[in-house]
Amino acid sequence: MVSRRGVLAGAGGLAVLSAFERALAQDRLPSLDELYAPPSTADVALSPSGNRIAILRNAKTAKGVHAWVELVDARDPAGPRKTLNLGDQECSGIEWARETRVMIWVVYDVTRKGFPPEKIRRIVTLSDDGTHPAAMFGTRGAALEYIHDLGAVIDMLPDDPDNVLMQANEPQRGLPALFKVNVNTGVASVLEYGAPRTIDWLTQGGVAMVRRDSDKNGAMTRVMARAPGEPGWKFVGAYRSDQDAGFGVLGASDQPGFFFVTGRFADEDRGSYREIDLRTLSVGPPLLTPAKVDAADALFDRHGRRVAWRWEEDRGVYAFADEGFGSHFAAIEANFGPEHSVELTTVSDDHARWLGVASGPRAPGTFFIYDTATKAVTELGRMQPALEPDRLARMTVLPVKTRDGAGLTAYLTRPASGRPGPLVVAPHGGPEARDTWGYDTWAQAMAARGWWVLHVNFRGSGGYGAAFAKAGWRRWGDRMQDDVDDAVSAAVTQNGLDARKVAICGGSYGGYAALMGGVRRPEAYCAVVAIAGVSDLPQFLKWVDDEDDTPNKDGLAFWRARIGDPVADAEMLAKASPRQHAAQVQAPVLLIHGTWDATVPIEQSRMMAKALTDAGKRVELVEIKRADHSAYSRQADRERLAKVLDFLSASFA
Repeated sequence: MVSRRGVLAGAGGLAVLSAFERALAQDRLPSLDELYAPPSTADVALSPSGNRIAILRNAKTAKGVHAWVELVDARDPAGPRKTLNLGDQECSGIEWARETRVMIWVVYDVTRKGFPPEKIRRIVTLSDDGTHPAAMFGTRGAALEYIHDLGAVIDMLPDDPDNVLMQANEPQRGLPALFKVNVNTGVASVLEYGAPRTIDWLTQGGVAMVRRDSDKNGAMTRVMARAPGEPGWKFVGAYRSDQDAGFGVLGASDQPGFFFVTGRFADEDRGSYREIDLRTLSVGPPLLTPAKVDAADALFDRHGRRVAWRWEEDRGVYAFADEGFGSHFAAIEANFGPEHSVELTTVSDDHARWLGVASGPRAPGTFFIYDTATKAVTELGRMQPALEPDRLARMTVLPVKTRDGAGLTAYLTRPASGRPGPLVVAPHGGPEARDTWGYDTWAQAMAARGWWVLHVNFRGSGGYGAAFAKAGWRRWGDRMQDDVDDAVSAAVTQNGLDARKVAICGGSYGGYAALMGGVRRPEAYCAVVAIAGVSDLPQFLKWVDDEDDTPNKDGLAFWRARIGDPVADAEMLAKASPRQHAAQVQAPVLLIHGTWDATVPIEQSRMMAKALTDAGKRVELVEIKRADHSAYSRQADRERLAKVLDFLSASFA
């Protein structure tokens, strides 16, 4: 059948139709309510046999959020569904505890006088007919009432019919503890205690063999290990928690007492996958080194068997343990098309059926199941079905050539209308993290206002190898800023954007880059937004030194290597500190900072606000009481974004 649209196009109406479609898209742009709505399909789980699917749904109602579970036969995933009603509460995750029992993660807010709402997470289990509910840890009563997170499962113990391993703070000793918890009754018993700031444990065969602890600010992670039969923990190493380059433990190997790790070893430029022997702490030769980027992650089945390596280029890339699955994965990617990146999440015990999520810049996420026997991809539900692709902004990869000849990757989000408009450049945090090609709520909210949004992987970013990261070390005030500016110039020039309406907005390191952009290029940016940003490098290094409680001052050593030495590099650090050059800023500045930030202290924003005020500049400081470095909830993130949107709208007017 020939559609009316086809007739119009065939009749030479392409230009008119394109304008009409742009106007229609403008009328259907997503609101903040839609962008921050609870996910309609929150999660999907595959039973151990691979024969059953559990789909977790949420719907917004007058009372808040209503949740339910749909049970599906995986052999007929498009067939009838059985519904288990969960009531008026938001649920965030689901898993099969056993073949006939599901685990559901429930989230809710608790408000105490004088405190902002606190996000609470709990797990409830149900039989597959909706009966015999049990709250994990529920028998411990009021002792766990104010422990925020009782939802951390460490090991599903697939060979134990009744129990799983979970982590929680044990209030009697005030320590994180590893518990064995009965999935039928919720009864929990302590297996062992961790250190005061234990993050989690990793297991092999149901036995904890790796433990990860943080420093008091949550910035450095210390890895501890013990081989089978060893009574005590040994120190393996420390790494920065939010950096791609750090030593990472992925999970257990097939060999007893061996674990898979990532990191850069023996002066490697790119991080590789290797094995570590927990008895000797020796690291073996590379098992695989990605050709373009650093090693990143791995996928394991319920029994702890590795099924794939995974790393990030522009999209996710896999290397499968069973090389024959590569053709299946290519078929899945072809099914969703080039705008999507496919992430596999679960595999059945026999590796015949796979669950995953396909997402992209115009697709928040679609859950699917793939059957290797039928080679069928079946969609199970979309996270945000109201956000149809034609309502969202496209993202393109923008190659950037810097002034000194280096090549960078940037991502440019353009409004649905495609018309030139203001540009917001958003430097990422870290800085040894990276932006990726995919869905971004803030970018979509800005694009809905007709703005273009630019994300830049400047030198100093993570994921691209040691040389690329080190090219930004001790170059915070110049080379890294030049890279951002060069990307802005490329975006403006290639798309005919208005160079007088360019704003810079970032968080953490990105907040520093925003402030430094306003200092170095006052004529280039009409607005500056810094969220939890560093403003004075010497003062920040002094704070790190005072707060670093690691035995070897690992945190201080990390930042000195990347920022500079407070004594030897005093002149350079002063030059690269926005607070010390506030008089050069011309644009209005918005500072947002949590009062309980343990990563970048709020004093950094307070000092910057005072310096700008003293210099007669336009500045607003928004202090979020009892908030940490990042927004803790969907609502908190929305409120922060709304403030930024209002500020930028006034600046672009």
